[in-house]
Amino acid sequence: MSRAVTRPFRGVSAPERRRVRRQQLVEAAFDLAGTNGSASLSVGQVCEAAGLTKRYFYESFDSIDDLGAAVVDHAIQVMVDLTGPFQPGRPGGSVHAGITAFISGLLDDPRLARVLITETQAGSLSRFRSRIVEVGVSSLLPVDRLADTETLDRRRFIAYAQMGALGEICVAWHQGAVAFERDELVDRLVDLFGRIAGSPET
Repeated sequence: MSRAVTRPFRGVSAPERRRVRRQQLVEAAFDLAGTNGSASLSVGQVCEAAGLTKRYFYESFDSIDDLGAAVVDHAIQVMVDLTGPFQPGRPGGSVHAGITAFISGLLDDPRLARVLITETQAGSLSRFRSRIVEVGVSSLLPVDRLADTETLDRRRFIAYAQMGALGEICVAWHQGAVAFERDELVDRLVDLFGRIAGSPET
């Protein structure tokens, strides 16, 4: 009976090596899904892109669906990291700064926009869309100022409306169908988000 290798290799522990391999697989899948769509995700393609064998895929994931969930969680975490420093209540943070960081992340990385917006609308990643909405309600989108006066359903309604508008506009911008300069587009979207929330930013 074989035993899993747990001893350090070149000073790196076995759990850390597994963590690194898992991250390699997630980042490779994120790049594939964000560039070619979630339909391009297969165990073979992801392993080839990550430079790992299938043995290491099944070390971290039971199925390609498990990897899909990890890809969506990775995209959410990327956005949380981008917007976190600018959230209201932090030094230099404000609704305007937070939503500007949110929008800028989607405009600067088409892969992020595709995973968070397009690929979770339909197909294999659509079952994970609710995760994005709930994070949006709690931390990403500028509805937190309504927390004391609005019901959760109202806040979720606003988040859906904001995400829907942002999705269509960002995809159109990446495709060249919306011809605003980047800074003007950000300003217009910040204003639109405030209007959807019922409290335009001034």
